Amino acid sequence: MVKVEFDRDSVVFRFNGLQKFLAMKRTLNIPRRSIVHVSTDNVTLLWYARRLGTHIPKFFMAGTFWIKEGKSFWYVKNGSKCITLRLKNHEYSKVVIEVDDKESTGDQLTRSTM
Repeated sequence: MVKVEFDRDSVVFRFNGLQKFLAMKRTLNIPRRSIVHVSTDNVTLLWYARRLGTHIPKFFMAGTFWIKEGKSFWYVKNGSKCITLRLKNHEYSKVVIEVDDKESTGDQLTRSTM
C-alpha cells in the first residue's frame, strides 16, 4: 500500500518499489490548505481516460489522468479501499489513492484540514 505521512503543513503519499514505476512518482505532496473535501466512498475505476501512467481499464489506475473534473492523480486497484481528495490551488483537482485503512486516514485528513 501507499504510505501516508502527515507533517505540520502537508500530507505526503510515498510510493515504494514497483509503485514508483507504475505511478511515475516517488511522492505526492499535498498542502493541507489545498484540501477542500475528503471522501472514503467507494470509487469505480474508469474505463477510459487520457493518461500519463499505468491504466488497465476497470482493474488498475496509477498516475496522472485527465478527466472531466480536470487533472487528477490515481493509485487504485481496489476501489473500496480508497480515499478521494478534492483540491484547490494545486496541480491536481482530484486525488484518489488506495490506503491500508481508509476510514482512519480519511478521519485524520478531515481533522487536519479543519
